[in-house]
Amino acid sequence: GLWGIVNNAGISTFGEVEFASLDNYKKVAEVNLWGTVRVTKAFLPLIRRAKGRVVNITSMLGRMASPSRSCYCVSKFGVAAFSDCLRQEMYRWGVRVILIEPSNFVAA
Repeated sequence: GLWGIVNNAGISTFGEVEFASLDNYKKVAEVNLWGTVRVTKAFLPLIRRAKGRVVNITSMLGRMASPSRSCYCVSKFGVAAFSDCLRQEMYRWGVRVILIEPSNFVAA
């Protein structure tokens, strides 16, 4: 069986909304959001059977917006919403869904 998964992959781009291409939004969301959803869905039956855990790593930018980071923020807001929904759905199965939102390590 499988007791837990950690979704930690993430990429980012910089640029103001007006100048960020739709392809940039798609590329970042493909990894950060849809990658998390795909991996979780693939392993959720095993996690549920084991009453295990799903740990999703997002960012503080998944709760508050930041100029020139909209591609990243959109994807991380999505992961936060996905995690919140999944947490409620998995409660009855004894599966814990944890969201870790680190801050900016570069600035620290």
